[in-house]
Amino acid sequence: MPRKRRCLATAIGSLPHKDARDAVFMTLANLTQVPVWPQLPRRSFLENMYAQFSEGLPGRVIDLDRQKVYCEDKELHWAEIEKFYSAFMEEDLDYFDISVDYALGLHDFVDILEFEEEKTYPMIKGQVTGPVSFGLAVTDSNNRPILYDEVLADVMVKLLAMKAKWMKRMLEQVTCADQVLIFFDEPYLYMVGSALVSVNPDVVVEALNFCAEQAGCLTGVHCCGNTDWSLLMKTKIDILNFDAFEYMENLALYPRELTAFLQRGGCLAWGIVPNSQAIHGESVSSLADRFKRGRELLIERGVPEELLQVKNEAGSVDGLLKGGFLITPSCGMGGTVDEETAEKIYDITEKLASKLEHEAAV
Repeated sequence: MPRKRRCLATAIGSLPHKDARDAVFMTLANLTQVPVWPQLPRRSFLENMYAQFSEGLPGRVIDLDRQKVYCEDKELHWAEIEKFYSAFMEEDLDYFDISVDYALGLHDFVDILEFEEEKTYPMIKGQVTGPVSFGLAVTDSNNRPILYDEVLADVMVKLLAMKAKWMKRMLEQVTCADQVLIFFDEPYLYMVGSALVSVNPDVVVEALNFCAEQAGCLTGVHCCGNTDWSLLMKTKIDILNFDAFEYMENLALYPRELTAFLQRGGCLAWGIVPNSQAIHGESVSSLADRFKRGRELLIERGVPEELLQVKNEAGSVDGLLKGGFLITPSCGMGGTVDEETAEKIYDITEKLASKLEHEAAV
């Protein structure tokens, strides 16, 4: 029986492309194990990570001139709020869909993969903006983050959870994939615990747990900055995606919590491939060395070595990744590089995962 791969390459999702089909075909050509649907913020502001998941948010306004998403006074939209809760209680997933105008890459991704007959994928990946980042970035009409409004915050968390559930159903149409993985992207988590924002850590855990439970599939959290990783390790998320290129030292500050996360079946997604022009100064070999140094650092800090090794064994994080990990770029590439560089980053990500897999198998 062939050995299942335990080191898989995927990506965060955003790309600099404006043509969705080009972005999908480039992704499929380079990420052969866990392809991801492409977000295309340069195609339209509607594909900005906050606008993209705002359909269905009561009182939502998209200001294309200022490129801003905000909510009008909720007092003007109680009927819309009641309609929202009714759809949520009835689990009306069609109410929470993501339309073509807001995610052309998602719809083209599914359409193209539905005709795949010669290739199968262990997983395919989607992504939804996480509730903390969405709630801090989207404001009310007084420019106050909706995370601080009890009603709008509750609506927002439920909205994103149902978007993930709808996306899971959408991606399950792809019969050439074994399972669906959805990441919640949380770039604003670096602000939690700082003087910049006042967010109760319990709110972070509860919101992410709710989103993960509603999604009903493998879930991960992506944070490309420096954050309190112990907080995320308390959640029910399956996969923790961190920027291992810039913030390896920060994750190593939490060996006890990381050990517990891995022991309960959690998986690391190493964002060790730079998502910037820095890629031109790196190679598969140099990044493999960086990965090994990062793993050694975690071991030195007290994480058991056996939890950080690729193992040939049955079972998984839900059947696939037990004893393994993911390799990703450090963040998305919607605003950091050109198309040619983005393809190089995907190519190196895939080759790095293959190299680490091969070395573990020897």
